[in-house]
Order: sequence, then C-alpha cells, then structure tokens
Amino acid sequence: MKTNRPIVWIAVMLMACLPLGGVAGAAESVDRYVWQTPRVSGIDREKVAPLLEELEFLVQQVLDAGPLAPLRTAYADIPFEAYYLYYERGRMITTLAWAYPHVAPTRQEGIRRYVRNLLADEQQAPWTPGILQKNQGAERRLYGRPVAEGRYVTYDKRAVPTLHVLYGLWLYGDRTGDWQIIQQNWDKIRGHYTRSAATEVFLYGQMSAHVAMARMAQRFGDAATLQIATAALAADLEAGRDTGVIEQRQRKTRYAWAYDERNAWAFAGQPWMFLDAAPEVLRFIADNPSTRQQALQRIDAIKGVYPLWWLHQAPYFTRWTGDEGIGTPPDLFGMVYAVERWVRQVPAAELALYMRSAPTGIGDCYWMEGLVQTIEAHGQLRWAPLTR
Repeated sequence: MKTNRPIVWIAVMLMACLPLGGVAGAAESVDRYVWQTPRVSGIDREKVAPLLEELEFLVQQVLDAGPLAPLRTAYADIPFEAYYLYYERGRMITTLAWAYPHVAPTRQEGIRRYVRNLLADEQQAPWTPGILQKNQGAERRLYGRPVAEGRYVTYDKRAVPTLHVLYGLWLYGDRTGDWQIIQQNWDKIRGHYTRSAATEVFLYGQMSAHVAMARMAQRFGDAATLQIATAALAADLEAGRDTGVIEQRQRKTRYAWAYDERNAWAFAGQPWMFLDAAPEVLRFIADNPSTRQQALQRIDAIKGVYPLWWLHQAPYFTRWTGDEGIGTPPDLFGMVYAVERWVRQVPAAELALYMRSAPTGIGDCYWMEGLVQTIEAHGQLRWAPLTR
C-alpha cells in the first residue's frame, strides 16, 4: 500500500504547475534548509572535557564491536514483548559522522575504515532494502550474550520509516571529506531513494533524506535528482507546517501501536515524528511560529508523563517495551532531545544536565548524538552556506 506520493510525481507536478521557474521556484522556498547547515566554532574545551572523554570511549566501543545488531530492550515480564531500536541499515553512520570532528585522529581513521566496511557489506549498507534482522551484527547490550527473543518491528506489517539514514551519508562526507566512497556508490544511493521515497511514510525525520539527496546530487552533478529532492522537500515541509498532518502519516507506520486504547495514555503528544530529524528540518519547525508551538506542546505533553525523560530506563510504569513494563527506552531521549536542542534552543548548560544519564549498551545512537550536540552547543553556532 502506498503511503506517500512518489517523489518523481511530485517533481513532475511542480514543474508543470509553478510559473517560469518550475521546480526552481519551489526550491527557492527551501533554500534556507537545503543550502545552509550548522557550523560550530570556539567550543569551550575545558567545560566539555568530561563529555569529550565519554565520547572517545563510546566511539571506541563501536569500533571494537564492528557492525551492530539492533538494540533489544525488554523491561516487562514477557520476554516475547521485547522492543527493538536501531534496526535501520547504516544507522550507525549518522552517529559516527556526528562524532568524527571531536575524537582523536586514530579514532577518526577508525571511523573512516568502519564506514567503508559497512558500505562494502550489502547486509549493512543503507541502500539495501529492508531492515536488519535480530542477529545481523554484534550484540549491543553490555552483557554480550545475544538474545533474539521478542517480536520484531515488522510483526504487524506496518510501515517502518528508514530513509533518514541517507542524511548520515551526507553528514559523513561533509565531516570527514571522504566523498570518494559516497560518489562510488551514488547510483545505488539514488536508486534506493527513488524507489523507497515512492512508498515510504515521510515524518520529519525522513524529510532529512531530501536535504541530503539534494546536497549530494549537487556535489555529484546530478541535476535531475537535485530537482526531484528539492521539490519533494518543498512539498513535505509545506505539509509539515501542521504537525497534525504528519501525525496522520505517523498513524500508518509502526508507531500506530502507540495509539491502541491500552497504550495511548503512555504516549502523550505522540511525538515519534521528531525522531531522526536533521537540524535543518528542526530549524524549519523553529522558524514557523505555529509549527513551533505545536511541536513544543507535543514534547511538553510527553515530558509531563516522563519528567526524567533524559534518564534511560527510568523506572516509570509504561507499556513501552511490553505489557506492564517498567522503564523507558532510548527513543524517548531521541525525540525529546532533538526538539529541546534545535526548536526550544535551550542553553548549553541545560543540555549538559541531560547527559547525567548513560547510554543503553554499545552504539546507542540517540544518546551519542545528543552527547555530540551538547558538546557543540558549548561553541558558537552559525548557519553557514554550502556551495551550490
């Protein structure tokens, strides 16, 4: 069942309907989000020294482990109801790309090698259709013993949004300068985007793929993909002015279980839509007063249920990981932190307080990305233009 308009169809319609400039006219409305990216300078290294030390340790854990399997969380009394995260192929690339500028040269070299190995492995590469299976990769939990019991994210056959991983490819190239490996695989990346965007549900997180594809297409001289991606972004951002529209899309995805009568009380605000959103998309939300207000209302609602949202496995009663479960998994941190950082724009000192918790196992993407963004919040942020 199709759940989102094909991006090629969007591009054709926009070119037909817009005056003179065609897709270029639509692109003008998204230039701010495609052609500007956050750059940070002057980080107070003394203030963030403990955070940098933690980041070095966590990155080394990932490098030592190799490709990682999805993270299993099980905080209830029925093992079958375990809850899985980080099942997207190539998801770790985004996290390591964020970390890259802040780790030692030896670990930077390790990150480049790690990512190149992932891209050479069709099981792990982000353009391979589908999601990682339970046993594809190393165990993330610190006890080290693989446990695969528990229903997987596709047990109810609803859509699993994954295209946000393409933003990680652009971020990796941007932060490392290792564009060669991205360009070598451009045909695979473009083909995956074109095929998947025709059917995948686009929440705010998946809109990040349009940003990434436009930028990579520009770099690699692919004018057609550049037009398609900017037109698709324009359409999705327009829809995204109303979080209610994105919530209707959300109900067609794996997050539909959170709306069940027995579950909905635990997920006030239903802010899954903000998971995996790039800073550029969150900037769009912040730029539009009504959208910003709606986003903050959703986040404040779930914070009202889980005041210690930043504390992984906080012992709240919830149905998150199973019937009568106790504890919250990392995606609570992922959806709230992103909005606090880029939409509410809380001060660096407050962001640092959220890092008093600890990641869940090896390669906890949401927590590690929050750690990096907290480090960068201790510098001067500017939205810098990218070369077109």
